[in-house]
Amino acid sequence: MDDLARLANVAEVFSAFIVVGGLIFGVVQMLDYRQQRRETAAIELLRSFQNPEFSRSLRAVLLLPRGVCKGEMGDHSAAVHDAIMVVVLTFESIGVMVFRKIVPLEMVNQLLGGVCVESWARLNRYTQDYRAESGRTTMSEWFQWLAERLAEHHARYGRPPAYEQYQRWRR
Repeated sequence: MDDLARLANVAEVFSAFIVVGGLIFGVVQMLDYRQQRRETAAIELLRSFQNPEFSRSLRAVLLLPRGVCKGEMGDHSAAVHDAIMVVVLTFESIGVMVFRKIVPLEMVNQLLGGVCVESWARLNRYTQDYRAESGRTTMSEWFQWLAERLAEHHARYGRPPAYEQYQRWRR
């Protein structure tokens, strides 16, 4: 009987180790999955703006004056209006991904922070005019949200440019 009780105790200890090991394995797998998801999202983020159409569109938006009104846009071609839509929709998508914590704000800040804030500075009034005219208050909502979060981030954690901050970086 003592051997049977001892065997039962060993089995219980072994079962506990298996359960704890399984939990640890599960947590490690979950963390690894999250990291893979972030990396995949980062790759998709890169793809969303590393194409000729976005580059041309961003250039067109950055050539606009800060705070341009919708009424002042009458002289601009349909191509400029199309460029605005490409930039807005790209930053809208990125804003949603940041909000849902698919892509970290710091990553977006490092990749696109400055151009997002500058684009919003140019399109803010245009967007407000469009919202008032159309009655659609949700127009560019995530673009605005993202630009405001990035501006807050810059104000709070301002950092030198990467070429200064990491000039001594070695692989």
